[in-house]
Amino acid sequence: MTNKHFDPKHAGVAIGRWALGLFFFYSGLSKIMGGVGGFVNGYLVPQFSKTFLPSILVTSYGYVLPYAELTLGILLIVGIFRNAVLFLTGLTLISLTFGQMLLQQHAVVANNFIYIFLTAILLFMSEFDGWAFGK
Repeated sequence: MTNKHFDPKHAGVAIGRWALGLFFFYSGLSKIMGGVGGFVNGYLVPQFSKTFLPSILVTSYGYVLPYAELTLGILLIVGIFRNAVLFLTGLTLISLTFGQMLLQQHAVVANNFIYIFLTAILLFMSEFDGWAFGK
Protein backbone atom coordinates (compact mmCIF):
# COMPACT_ATOMS: atom_id res chain seq x y z
CA MET A 1 0.00 0.00 0.00
CA THR A 2 1.43 3.36 -0.94
CA ASN A 3 0.73 6.74 0.52
CA LYS A 4 -0.13 9.31 -2.15
CA HIS A 5 1.52 12.06 -0.08
CA PHE A 6 4.77 10.28 0.69
CA ASP A 7 7.22 9.45 -2.06
CA PRO A 8 10.25 7.47 -0.86
CA LYS A 9 12.38 8.89 -3.69
CA HIS A 10 11.72 12.41 -2.45
CA ALA A 11 12.40 11.34 1.11
CA GLY A 12 15.61 9.52 0.23
CA VAL A 13 17.11 12.45 -1.65
CA ALA A 14 16.02 14.89 1.06
CA ILE A 15 17.60 12.74 3.79
CA GLY A 16 20.88 12.68 1.88
CA ARG A 17 20.76 16.45 1.43
CA TRP A 18 19.96 17.00 5.11
CA ALA A 19 22.78 14.71 6.23
CA LEU A 20 25.28 16.50 3.99
CA GLY A 21 23.91 19.82 5.23
CA LEU A 22 24.35 18.81 8.87
CA PHE A 23 27.91 17.70 8.16
CA PHE A 24 28.76 21.06 6.58
CA PHE A 25 26.85 23.06 9.19
CA TYR A 26 28.67 21.38 12.06
CA SER A 27 32.06 21.62 10.32
CA GLY A 28 31.66 25.36 9.85
CA LEU A 29 30.14 26.00 13.25
CA SER A 30 32.85 24.10 15.12
CA LYS A 31 35.58 26.10 13.37
CA ILE A 32 33.81 29.38 14.13
CA MET A 33 33.09 28.50 17.76
CA GLY A 34 36.67 27.30 18.25
CA GLY A 35 38.03 30.52 16.78
CA VAL A 36 38.70 30.91 13.09
CA GLY A 37 42.09 32.50 13.75
CA GLY A 38 43.16 29.49 15.79
CA PHE A 39 42.05 27.16 13.02
CA VAL A 40 43.94 29.14 10.39
CA ASN A 41 47.12 29.99 12.28
CA GLY A 42 47.25 26.99 14.59
CA TYR A 43 46.43 24.27 12.10
CA LEU A 44 46.01 25.25 8.46
CA VAL A 45 49.01 27.48 7.81
CA PRO A 46 51.52 25.21 9.63
CA GLN A 47 50.20 22.10 7.83
CA PHE A 48 50.31 23.64 4.38
CA SER A 49 53.71 25.28 4.87
CA LYS A 50 55.03 21.89 3.72
CA THR A 51 53.31 22.30 0.34
CA PHE A 52 53.76 24.59 -2.64
CA LEU A 53 50.65 26.61 -1.77
CA PRO A 54 51.41 30.23 -0.87
CA SER A 55 50.69 31.17 2.74
CA ILE A 56 48.44 34.06 1.70
CA LEU A 57 46.23 31.68 -0.30
CA VAL A 58 46.01 29.18 2.57
CA THR A 59 45.26 31.96 5.05
CA SER A 60 42.54 33.49 2.85
CA TYR A 61 40.99 30.09 2.21
CA GLY A 62 41.06 29.29 5.91
CA TYR A 63 39.23 32.45 6.92
CA VAL A 64 36.51 31.96 4.29
CA LEU A 65 36.04 28.19 4.69
CA PRO A 66 34.16 28.07 8.03
CA TYR A 67 31.59 30.63 6.91
CA ALA A 68 31.21 28.93 3.52
CA GLU A 69 30.67 25.56 5.23
CA LEU A 70 28.13 27.03 7.64
CA THR A 71 26.24 28.78 4.84
CA LEU A 72 26.26 25.73 2.55
CA GLY A 73 25.07 23.59 5.46
CA ILE A 74 22.13 25.84 6.22
CA LEU A 75 21.15 26.11 2.55
CA LEU A 76 21.37 22.32 2.10
CA ILE A 77 19.22 21.67 5.15
CA VAL A 78 16.58 24.19 4.12
CA GLY A 79 16.79 23.29 0.43
CA ILE A 80 17.16 26.80 -0.96
CA PHE A 81 18.80 27.00 -4.42
CA ARG A 82 19.43 23.26 -4.14
CA ASN A 83 21.24 22.59 -7.43
CA ALA A 84 23.57 25.60 -7.19
CA VAL A 85 24.31 24.82 -3.54
CA LEU A 86 25.01 21.16 -4.29
CA PHE A 87 27.36 22.21 -7.08
CA LEU A 88 29.19 24.65 -4.79
CA THR A 89 29.32 21.97 -2.09
CA GLY A 90 30.94 19.60 -4.58
CA LEU A 91 33.52 22.22 -5.55
CA THR A 92 34.26 22.89 -1.88
CA LEU A 93 34.73 19.17 -1.25
CA ILE A 94 37.05 18.90 -4.25
CA SER A 95 39.15 21.80 -2.93
CA LEU A 96 39.33 20.19 0.52
CA THR A 97 40.30 16.87 -1.03
CA PHE A 98 43.01 18.52 -3.12
CA GLY A 99 44.51 19.98 0.03
CA GLN A 100 44.48 16.60 1.74
CA MET A 101 46.13 15.07 -1.33
CA LEU A 102 48.95 17.60 -1.00
CA LEU A 103 49.32 16.60 2.66
CA GLN A 104 49.27 12.92 1.63
CA GLN A 105 46.38 12.20 3.98
CA HIS A 106 45.14 9.18 2.05
CA ALA A 107 42.49 8.10 4.56
CA VAL A 108 40.97 11.61 4.61
CA VAL A 109 41.05 11.73 0.80
CA ALA A 110 39.20 8.41 0.62
CA ASN A 111 36.65 9.64 3.16
CA ASN A 112 36.16 12.90 1.26
CA PHE A 113 35.41 10.96 -1.92
CA ILE A 114 32.40 9.46 -0.17
CA TYR A 115 31.04 12.98 0.37
CA ILE A 116 31.92 13.98 -3.20
CA PHE A 117 30.04 10.97 -4.57
CA LEU A 118 27.08 11.67 -2.28
CA THR A 119 26.99 15.25 -3.55
CA ALA A 120 27.18 14.12 -7.17
CA ILE A 121 24.41 11.55 -6.63
CA LEU A 122 22.19 14.13 -4.91
CA LEU A 123 22.72 16.56 -7.77
CA PHE A 124 22.03 13.83 -10.34
CA MET A 125 18.88 12.75 -8.47
CA SER A 126 17.71 16.31 -7.77
CA GLU A 127 14.58 15.84 -9.89
CA PHE A 128 13.32 13.53 -7.12
CA ASP A 129 13.88 16.08 -4.36
CA GLY A 130 10.44 17.57 -4.02
CA TRP A 131 11.20 18.84 -0.52
CA ALA A 132 13.48 21.71 -1.61
CA PHE A 133 12.50 25.35 -2.06
CA GLY A 134 14.54 26.19 -5.11
CA LYS A 135 15.95 24.23 -7.96
